[in-house]
Amino acid sequence: MDIKKQIHTKLSTINDSIVSNLIFTFIKDKNIAYSENKNGIFFNVSLIDNKLAGELLDYINTISKTNNTSEIDNIIIPEKKKSPPKKKKEKVIYKDYKINSLESKILSFSFQ
Repeated sequence: MDIKKQIHTKLSTINDSIVSNLIFTFIKDKNIAYSENKNGIFFNVSLIDNKLAGELLDYINTISKTNNTSEIDNIIIPEKKKSPPKKKKEKVIYKDYKINSLESKILSFSFQ
């Protein structure tokens, strides 16, 4: 079977997101042209040269069989920006002060 058909067949059977992310990392590292939208990552297998197609097929076979944790650590996943936590308003506690009549008269002018 043609290498490129084997790649297509293998990719259509992959359901694991970790393996998919590893394959995407391989595609980016090897500068394979791809496009991306909300439905996923797309690249044209027929445009890849045979040597690179062989490498990609070997890589897909390797990571499909074994879950290589060292490769998983190399995945670049963008972090979601976290909004800063909202500050809670502290309840203001007022103290009772005893004031004399002059202070009371002065303060009364500030409320008019």
